[in-house]
Amino acid sequence: MPTEEPAGPLTPAAPSEHPSASYVLHVNGVDRPVSDAWIGESLLYVLRERLGLAGAKDGCSQGECGACNVQVDGRLVASCLVPAATTAGSEVRTVEGLAVDGEPSDVQRALAECGAVQCGFCIPGMAMTVHDLLEGNHAPSELETRQALCGNLCRCSGYRGVLDAVREVVEGREATAEAAVTAPDEDGPRIPHQAAPGAGSVQAHEHEGDVR
Repeated sequence: MPTEEPAGPLTPAAPSEHPSASYVLHVNGVDRPVSDAWIGESLLYVLRERLGLAGAKDGCSQGECGACNVQVDGRLVASCLVPAATTAGSEVRTVEGLAVDGEPSDVQRALAECGAVQCGFCIPGMAMTVHDLLEGNHAPSELETRQALCGNLCRCSGYRGVLDAVREVVEGREATAEAAVTAPDEDGPRIPHQAAPGAGSVQAHEHEGDVR
């Protein structure tokens, strides 16, 4: 009978062409775990396909259109160019995180009211750009606004509505700040404490029991 040859040493498995990693992203103030993800996945892909945050859009995959803009540690970035794994431990803010108590932010409302929203594809990235602009410049000129928006492509609105929206937000915030400064105290005018008659007199008072 033929004898079985002893098994040779095990051949180590070939390294994977697509190594994976698990990490946690801090998105809009919440820790979001990501498991067994290819380390080359972009932040845009992970946000949309793994975390279900579909606000940022994939318009060009080359960082040219601005539709995928988000903030990472307070800086505006094109999420299609950023490897998601490199943002672990950073604060990521997406358009979904702009809402306040479930209501659209003043920038989002102004974009809608000023006619900036047409097909809507570019608006999430546009809103992120405007928020980023106003965080660093509370009263930008039209030229400064145009310069900030030069990386956001829009084929529908012609940008006039966006410029009007920025101006409306600036005016609204200034009016709110001015009203807060000039508003009267809700408790009404305060009356200084009045002492009992004679208590504040500079004249000497006779002690009780003194005989006149």
